[in-house]
Amino acid sequence: MNRSRQTRAILLLHGSGSSDAIYKFQTSRIRAILKDKFTFVFARAPHPSEPGPGVLPFFAKMPPYFTWFRKGIEATRHEIAIFNHCIENTVRAWKADNPSGAIVGVLGFSQGAIASTLLLWEQQAGLIPWLPDLEFGILVCSGYSEAMKTYMRDLGNNNQRECQTLTIRLPTLHLYGRQDVFGAPSSKKMFAAHFVEDRARLESFDGGHELPRDKDDLEKIRDFAVTDHMIVKVRCI
Repeated sequence: MNRSRQTRAILLLHGSGSSDAIYKFQTSRIRAILKDKFTFVFARAPHPSEPGPGVLPFFAKMPPYFTWFRKGIEATRHEIAIFNHCIENTVRAWKADNPSGAIVGVLGFSQGAIASTLLLWEQQAGLIPWLPDLEFGILVCSGYSEAMKTYMRDLGNNNQRECQTLTIRLPTLHLYGRQDVFGAPSSKKMFAAHFVEDRARLESFDGGHELPRDKDDLEKIRDFAVTDHMIVKVRCI
């Protein structure tokens, strides 16, 4: 049987100062509970970086490290074009091996959650035809980018109807650690700026700036990815 006919994939975007290799380790528990329903596509950010928060000392022997957006130019059109090109290459390479498969979700952590938010919005606005099948997003310990919000607003002023809203309509699950001094406030701010409560869910877990590990939190992620996002979509039609 050709497995690619039934392949549903989730795109995984690591945090700043990390890498796809590190993110494979960090997401091992999440992937374990989803592996019967999804395959996973890891993207690597385009820019070299110093190690990010929480990366050292545990991942000291796993350089190099990368970032999606460089400080000071994180939301210029050129910087976002580089980001889109990076993701497009990852998507096209996966599609070449899985021509009948579809990337239906995105799972981003920290700066990767900012990047995921941008992708969800760009897909909604019809700006990235090479990623047409997204159904949901899972954003963990998200950062917040005022520069990205300004970029989205400026692009919306160019008379593209679908760009004129900063609110994302696809179902999303947002998780933040209650002990995450920086990620908890930025997750809430991102949620308020770009998502609406009837299509998005904001949850906390016992932890810091990290991916959830508790069984109940992992079950929330599984339920959302497998069934709950479809219920939200039907309810909001």
